[in-house]
Amino acid sequence: MKKVFALLLLVPAMCVFAGPSWSAAPDKDIVILYTNDVHCGVDDTLGYAGFMYCVNEARKLTPYVTLVDAGDFAQGAVIGTVSQGRYIVEIMNAIGYDIVVPGNHEFDYGWPMFEKFAGLLKSGFISCNIRDLRTGELIFKPYRILTYGDVKAAFVGVTTPESIVKSTPSFFKDENGQYIYDFDGDKTGAKLIASIQKAVDDARAEGADYVIVVGHLGEYEDVTEVWSAPYIAPRTRGIDAFIDGHSHEVTPGLVFKNLDSKDVVITQTGTKLTHVGKLTINTEGKISTELLAGFDGRDEATVKLVDSIKERLAGTMTRKLTFSSFDFPVKNDKNEWLMRNAETNICNLVADAFLASARETPTKKADIALVNAGAFRTRIPSGDITYKNVLDVLPFVNTMYICEVPGQSILDELEVGARLMPGKSGGFLHVAGMTYTIDSRIPTPVKLDDRNRLVGIEGERRVKDVKINGEALDPEKVYKVASSNYVLLEEGDGHLFRGAKVIEANYMTDDDALAHYIRDFQTLPERYRTAQGRITFITE
Repeated sequence: MKKVFALLLLVPAMCVFAGPSWSAAPDKDIVILYTNDVHCGVDDTLGYAGFMYCVNEARKLTPYVTLVDAGDFAQGAVIGTVSQGRYIVEIMNAIGYDIVVPGNHEFDYGWPMFEKFAGLLKSGFISCNIRDLRTGELIFKPYRILTYGDVKAAFVGVTTPESIVKSTPSFFKDENGQYIYDFDGDKTGAKLIASIQKAVDDARAEGADYVIVVGHLGEYEDVTEVWSAPYIAPRTRGIDAFIDGHSHEVTPGLVFKNLDSKDVVITQTGTKLTHVGKLTINTEGKISTELLAGFDGRDEATVKLVDSIKERLAGTMTRKLTFSSFDFPVKNDKNEWLMRNAETNICNLVADAFLASARETPTKKADIALVNAGAFRTRIPSGDITYKNVLDVLPFVNTMYICEVPGQSILDELEVGARLMPGKSGGFLHVAGMTYTIDSRIPTPVKLDDRNRLVGIEGERRVKDVKINGEALDPEKVYKVASSNYVLLEEGDGHLFRGAKVIEANYMTDDDALAHYIRDFQTLPERYRTAQGRITFITE
């Protein structure tokens, strides 16, 4: 077997062998290069130009090269938001993907735009479980068979049933609020397994020598177990390999025995093109998977295309989202940050946007939203508000999470945020869905370690009268909190939300949340002209 890409790798290849297939061997290696959860990361790491470089190198060694994407390509950065995913589709068409499966975030721009994706993509979509409930029929073909010499390989598409709650539920309903689209999900996983097995059996009956499932299902991180790839693989037969996505895990290969005690390998590349996946069916009929990274090569044609799209993006950044008759300042006349020791209108607006974005998921509605004062950078002036304004005010493009957090941890982190009051702190927390009081006459009881992380609270607390939706916060109760990954999970500004459990991961970026919220208003409401009194300050 030839060592494809051996000269490209600056880090060791990560491989796992699924063992011999029961099917015919091809006359030359079949190489399947795959991506998943790119989330608009067109040039963040390896980028699409790096991916295309791999494609070109593979084609020098074998004529049998297939390009696969396992979903979530259209959302995750402003290049997706502004174009509603169309710029990403343009790049994917230029690269020449052969097989594409929709992820849950392909629905984020609404069902009509999702249908446009299916038409705009030269490959189209495949999925064995996106169903029109009005007819009972599948929306797309469940699989596609490709021929490599005398050998046929079928690719079966699967989209997570979590799509309904991990996009916007109303997109799957009619005007009467009744669901008209479904993903064959049930609490046992039996419906999804049956749909996958039918597609596999039909593909085999049509002459497929190999069956590769391309799924946007996930493995272990924040996914529904009975809809996950590791749950499905041992409960099916006839699948040779499983190219996965959704959970952003870096998985060179996990091997499971199926119902016939044959090996099924599951693989996933992480997110934002940190790796390129490579599945090989060699001339002995053996399957191997590996993840490629650490190389410097880029395809120049793809570089030029991405650069040209970014130039177009710069022009569309001036597109109007809404109008405001008042300013949203972030600094005073002395060039001092306003929101780092005071409540401001821009903080109220962004916190409300975070909360609104988190309440579009009915089974995981957030109780409150938190925004750190250090997230803000530039004022939004009165007049037309554009995407550029949104990115200027929230330039870090953090991802949004919902976590279950004990009430006591919320109390502790409010203290951390208020510890420098009346001085300024980037960790000062602005809120939606709650109110609280800070008595800065009381010395801060917060004890930090040498990295400014919370050690404990010792003495009288200065944060008081904390209410969530009008009711006193219960330290023993668990609340659902929406905020950025930076605040909730990455110890940003010293915050350490003990006991936080992720229930909704990376559902959009913070700038997307703000853009989505404000574009629903023709003119921003008067309530945002000034701060709304969510935080009471006692200084003397």
